[in-house]
Formats: sequence, structure tokens, C-alpha cells
Amino acid sequence: MRADYKGKADPSADWYIQSPLLVQDKKLKEILKELADIKYALDQASIVAITDQSGRILYANDQFCKISKYEREELLGQDHRILNSGYHSGDFFKHMWATIMKGEIWRGEIRNKAKDGSLYWVDTTIVPFLNEAGKPYQFISIRNDISLRKGMEEEIRKSEEKYRLITENSSDLISIIDGEGNFLYVSPSHTFRLGHNLTDLEASNLLQWVHVEDREIVAHGIQQISVTKKVSSQLEFRIQMRNGEYIYVETRISSILNESGYLQNFVLVMRDITERKESEQTIYHLAYHDSLTELPNRRLFMDRLRKEEKHAKRFQSQLAILFLDIDRFKYINDTWGHEIGDLILTETAQRIKKCIRSIDLVARLGGDEFTVMLTNLVSKKEVELIAGRIHASFKEPIKMGGQLYNISCSLGIAIFPLDGRNADELLKRADMALYAVKDQGRNGYSFFHSDMEESSLERILMENELRKAIELEQFHLDYQPKMDLSTGRLIGMEALVRWDHPELGRIAPNKFIPVAEDTGMIIPLGEWVLRRGCEQAIEWQQQGYSQLKLSVNLSVRQFYQPNLLDKIKEILKDTGLRPQWLELEVTESVFAVLDDAAAILQEMRDLGIHISVDDFGTGYSSFSYIKHLPIDTLKIDASFIRDIHQNKESQAIVKAILSIAQTLNLNVIAEGVETSEQLTILSEDGCSQGQGFLFSQPLSSQDFEQYLKNSFQFALHR
Repeated sequence: MRADYKGKADPSADWYIQSPLLVQDKKLKEILKELADIKYALDQASIVAITDQSGRILYANDQFCKISKYEREELLGQDHRILNSGYHSGDFFKHMWATIMKGEIWRGEIRNKAKDGSLYWVDTTIVPFLNEAGKPYQFISIRNDISLRKGMEEEIRKSEEKYRLITENSSDLISIIDGEGNFLYVSPSHTFRLGHNLTDLEASNLLQWVHVEDREIVAHGIQQISVTKKVSSQLEFRIQMRNGEYIYVETRISSILNESGYLQNFVLVMRDITERKESEQTIYHLAYHDSLTELPNRRLFMDRLRKEEKHAKRFQSQLAILFLDIDRFKYINDTWGHEIGDLILTETAQRIKKCIRSIDLVARLGGDEFTVMLTNLVSKKEVELIAGRIHASFKEPIKMGGQLYNISCSLGIAIFPLDGRNADELLKRADMALYAVKDQGRNGYSFFHSDMEESSLERILMENELRKAIELEQFHLDYQPKMDLSTGRLIGMEALVRWDHPELGRIAPNKFIPVAEDTGMIIPLGEWVLRRGCEQAIEWQQQGYSQLKLSVNLSVRQFYQPNLLDKIKEILKDTGLRPQWLELEVTESVFAVLDDAAAILQEMRDLGIHISVDDFGTGYSSFSYIKHLPIDTLKIDASFIRDIHQNKESQAIVKAILSIAQTLNLNVIAEGVETSEQLTILSEDGCSQGQGFLFSQPLSSQDFEQYLKNSFQFALHR
């Protein structure tokens, strides 16, 4: 320091000394400020604690106090054993201390216990502070609460464990495949059910185990899910077991999406339905073939005829129906006995089969009635040649038991599209031609011609009188009770139209209903039946009989009405009958004739109306198809009930229908119950409802009302 002549310090020298100190102090303040900001941010975001080298807590921030629920004073001076939850082993903490005492940073996840006993998880980083000798003298632990994440992980683990247990213990075959069909996972049930080694399966492709005839179906099903983005799809196919045999499986294929929402893999859940399929096949044969001759029966014949009709329309080809019966067959049965009659029917079936081509179809409709369908015809001459061959085959006597039996046959022939626009019309006109042959003395064949129908005076009279009857309302309704077989309780009634002609007397329904169908008069007649039935049902409800369901038949022709649904709604509204007390009965043939029949019925069901399939087993539906129909009840046809106590095949069919209906959660009612033996068998087989003369014949409204009173009085005194 220099001094002036007066001995005072030079001010410029002081500045020179103080200037570096000021700069250094400023930098120090900036560093301290930066450190303070970092500390503040850390305290806000994380749980921070500082301990000495023995683990005693020297510093605990607010986050530490908050999560541990201890006051700061309770934490300071303690070690972390105050937070020990007992979850981690002693080795866990030994490893942690060994790491940080070496001066290394330790990272891990710890479950701690708060003051109130609650548990929490923290993601922990412990950083050792080292002295000049490189030894730790303090530790700072920075923790973040991960309790929510750990809870979610635990839930996921439990879910995975639950689904693993379900998958590995399920009797269903559960697997995961990629887009190419390669197995990624197969459940242990594959070994138990199929006999395959799991390792071998996981190294294979699904399609190599699928029956060769079903591979295209499976591949297409998987492709459809990929293309249409459907969540799942259901298929039925055959899969091979280790022994080379196949089982039928019902399979639900569900898509697995990745995080980006793209299809990644597929989950397959396969269920063995072999028994059901075999049952269906047995039932199909029983229901669609004649037990005596093994020929197709009416059901199968009509199904094939309708298909061939569509084919002929599409390709503008011809087909023919030959309607044949054995002349004076009733006399044969009465004279020679039914056993000989059955042998003649069997021989007749064989002779007809020998006379037709491989592409043709012969069926037994019932009794002595046989039908032949000839397809892909070029000319009428082909039909005449085959008809002549069949007729000539009957000239040779049938030899049985050392005796010769001479028989003859009559045939009626109708050609599509010349003689009929649809299957039913064609069969009816072939029948007309047959009866024309019979009228001319039998033992011959004849083609249908329009004069046969036009000359039917009975038909003309019936049409005219029917039209008048509808205008004058000459009809009335009878009601047949429907019963709960287990309780004997009345549950409903079927409305049946009756016609009492003022001059001709009562005309049977099987006489006028077909005419009404053919002419379209069934539409106004059907509307009258529905309206009158609903009115009567409301009257009985108002008298206190409120738990009864009214059943009304809907014909195929009525389905052609464009306003059918609106008309039903209108009648329900006008009469006040609630939809749940109305059941509409349709025949199976409606599903063959109309492509949108199922959609129309679904709309009816959406209103609350119940749908029943009448005469089930005599028409179109197969057991595999019926499960897709919007129906509530199957009404077993009376032809199966009639001999159920005598015919094992009828009983087998009924039992199978009941079993499948139960599987599909459908109600079943037996029609035509007439004897206590039939009732006993039906009850034992699990049929819950019945209808027939055993309970009551159809009754007029007045008689049914008395029946109601008697039924309800009986119920009250039980």
C-alpha cells in the first residue's frame, strides 16, 4: 500500500485489493442460490433423508414426514429400522450396506411401514458422501413413492395367476396362435384330450391338425377376423388326436391387439362337441330317413326338391316329380298281413332305385306313397322312359316265403317349370296326375295337364264358398288347452279356426286351409283369426285368467305380406293384449321359402311376442341350424308322439329333440298327446308341456270358458 505525504492510505489501492473478493463472493452466492434451488426442487419432488455412517437420520424433508406419517422430531436420531415392514430379508439389507460402504451408489425398491401401520413402496437411490480418505461419512437417500405402480403390478400378477390357473385347469383346449396359424401357447388340456405332447404342438401349425375338409373353413375364419377387424368369431371343425382319430370342436377365435391397436395374435378356445355332433347325425338320419326302407323321407325329399327348384330356376333347366303308390295296398295289408306289406314296400323301394339314374332321388313319403325326383332333364322323353321302366318293373311278381305276390303301381308326373312354379305346387300336381291314373283304373302313368285342375268342381266350389265365408264371417274359433306336464296346470290355449257352412255343414280345416293358402285368402282369414283370438284372450284376462298365453298359427303365405308386422302391432293395440301373452306358431318350411323369415321373426320377438316352430321335425330345419333361429319354443309334431310308447325310433327322436332344446335353452311342447303311456314317457324324458286329446279336444269359446273355471277351481283346492 502506498501513502501520500500526509501518511494516509491511497484509495485506489483499497479498490485493487477488494475487487477480486467481490467477484468471488458474487460467484459463491450464485452457486449457493443454485444449490438452494436444486434442494427446493428435490424436496418438492422426492423423499430425501441424510444419515450418518451408522445410519442415524440427520435430516428428513417434508415429503419424508408426509409419507411415513412421523413428525420430523420422531425421525431425527433414529435409523431406518423404524420403517422396516418385515418384507425384505436380512440379506437384502446386508447387500445394500455392503454396496454403499464401498462408496458405490445403491438403487432398489423397498417396502416400508408408516407410523400408522400402512405399507408403501419407494424407489430408492442411496448416494454415499466420501471424505478425503475415500470413506463414506454420510449418506443421502432419494426416494420416490411407487405404491400405485406396485399395486397395479400386484393386481396384474394376481390376474395373470388367476387366468393361468383357469387356462391350465380348464377342460377346454386353449391356445394362442400367430397370424400364420403357428402355435405360441397350448394349454395342458391338449395333452389330456388329444394325447399330443405340448412341446410338439407348440412347434407346429394349427392347420396341420385340422381335418383336410375343414382347413379352408378355419383359414377363412381367421382371415375374416384379420380383414373385418372383428373381435371374435365362432367356428366348428374337426381336429386330430394323437391316435389319428378326429373330434369335433366348437371354437371361439378372439383377436389380440398390440399397443398400437394392430392385430398381433389370436386366442383359440376349443370345446369338444363330438357327442353332440354324433347325436345330431344320428337324429338327422332318423328324422330324414324312412326306418323301413332306409329311403329319404318327406322331410329330406322336400328339402332337396326346394334346392333343386332354385338350381333349375337359376340355370333354366327342367326337373320332374314322379308320384307313385302301390295299387290297392290297403287290400294287400288286410289280406296278406302287415309283415308282407312291409316286405313289399321294401322290395318296391329297391325296384325303383334300380330304374333311376345315380343323380336322381327316390323317397318314401309315407304309407305306400313314393316320390322320385329327376334332375337335369333335356326332354320329356327322358321322363317317360324312366316312368315306363319303373312301371314295367312291377310286372315281375315278388317272391317271398315260397309264394309269389303280383302287384302293380300308378304314377303321376309333373314337370318343372311347365306344371308348377315351386316345389309344393309341383308335388301337388304330380299327385293330381296320380289320382287321374287311379280314376282311369290304376296300373299306369300319366303326365299332369291343366284340365286335371280346371275340372275339379270341388276346388272351384271351395274357392267360391270360402270367399263368401270370409265376407260373411262364417268362421269361429275353437281353443285347445296347453298344459304344464309336471304340475297339470293350464298354461295357455291354441286358437283353431273352424268353418260351419250353412248348407254343407262343418268343413275340415285340411280341406279349406290349403285352398286359402293357394288363393291368398289366408291373409284376410289369418288376420280375422288373430284379431278374434286376441279379443277373446283379453276377455278372459278381464275375468281374472291372466296367466294364459294365446297361440295363433301364421301361414307361409302371410309372411309375404309387406305390412305383416304393422298389422300385428295394430291388432295388439286395438285389442289391448300385451305382446308377452301372444305366441305365433310357424312351420319349418317358412325358413326354406323366405330368406328373411328369421329377420321378420326377430322383429316380432323384439316386440315381446313368443315364437314357436310348429310340427317340428317334419320340415326344413336341421338341428345345427335351429340354434340360429329367433325362436322360443319347439312344438314336436304329433306323428312322433303318436307311437312314442311303441316305436323306439320315435322315442329316440323325441328324446334327442328335448336334449338339444335344453342345450339351446328352448321350450318344448308335445303335440297330439292322447294316452297316459305317451304322457309318462314324455315326462320321464323331460318334456315340460303338452297338448292333445288326453287333456281336452278343441273347445268352443263357451266350453273353454267353463274349462277355465273348472281348471282354476281345481288348482285352488289342490
